[in-house]
Amino acid sequence: MKNENLTLAYIADGSSVHVRRFLGYLANKGYDIHLITYTPSKIDNVKIHKVATHRMKIPLRVVQTFNLIRKINPDIVHAFYVTNNGVVAALSGFHPLILSAWGSDIGTDPEKSRIVRFFIKLALKTADLVETSDELGLRRLMELGVDPKKIFLHNMGVDTTLFSPAAKSMELRKSLGIDSSYSVICARWWRPEYHVAVFIRAIPFVLEKMPNVKFILIGGGILENELKELVARLGVGEHVTFVGRVSEEEMPKYLASLDIYVDTGTDIEFDYFGRIVKTRGGGGMGQTTRQAMACGTAQIFSNQMNVRHGNWFRGLIYEQLDYRDLAEKIVHLLRDEKLRKRIGEESRKVVLQTCDMEKIMAKWETVYHCLSRHSQRRV
Repeated sequence: MKNENLTLAYIADGSSVHVRRFLGYLANKGYDIHLITYTPSKIDNVKIHKVATHRMKIPLRVVQTFNLIRKINPDIVHAFYVTNNGVVAALSGFHPLILSAWGSDIGTDPEKSRIVRFFIKLALKTADLVETSDELGLRRLMELGVDPKKIFLHNMGVDTTLFSPAAKSMELRKSLGIDSSYSVICARWWRPEYHVAVFIRAIPFVLEKMPNVKFILIGGGILENELKELVARLGVGEHVTFVGRVSEEEMPKYLASLDIYVDTGTDIEFDYFGRIVKTRGGGGMGQTTRQAMACGTAQIFSNQMNVRHGNWFRGLIYEQLDYRDLAEKIVHLLRDEKLRKRIGEESRKVVLQTCDMEKIMAKWETVYHCLSRHSQRRV
């Protein structure tokens, strides 16, 4: 598709690999791409505009964003993640405006306080188009008052040539010490909301039944020391490898080279006293999940709403936050090679049909052109 010299301004997290990939793709197609961000990083052929960082400076960020948009004079403004970025975009007053909901911004953030909910609903009402990845997200947006006619149901793209079974690396398996053992990977950030400790607590119960298993953790975060101490207390250190952050270039090898991919995400929330207060969904499948599926790696997920009600998941499901149940599912899947292979093959088919990067970005280009032609630009 011809870019027709469209100028696109994005308000997003410049440190996000998903944002960099998205913008880089369009920049390479010849679009005039601008990124307004408080977390800048270099993206080839993308013009970066830094704004105020601290949350207390959001009013200043709104003013800076307003001035930058007037200077850039884009055809469209597109904000990723409704909370903060979407709110700032909406307060800038520019149209046409697209918001992309990425999960907790519509699933849990609106429940944090009345003021947060007010601004999220304001941003969603202001947008000309709101994107989400699945039917659960669509229903959640409608709960928040979004006109169904404004909702664009669409997945994030995956480069299925890079993320594929062909990325499997025997050299990596050898370096991780898994060339002659079973292997399980968890790729969640080491932060409280992702409950990676559930993965670690499952390890002793797996090893009771299958001693020849290695567990790999990639990610990083503020809980690193706490998680390493937990591994030491459980006495499973020789079976666990903390890899930390992995570059986007290396990620396909990791996801394609291990036997099972485990996600510890949950839509259960707790109050200060540890009591369950909410179970909200709305995020769809995460990007690393899509990538693991594209690599043909079998997955195990908790029974979150987006897993239970979506039509995309092909792996095994365990009870949320239940590490004993997770352990049972890991053992079951490791012992059944045919099942692992079937899950992997079916998962890749899902991604090829619904998340292939070329198909996804072609649809976005169509959306941009249509919205640009049929909307009145104003700020």
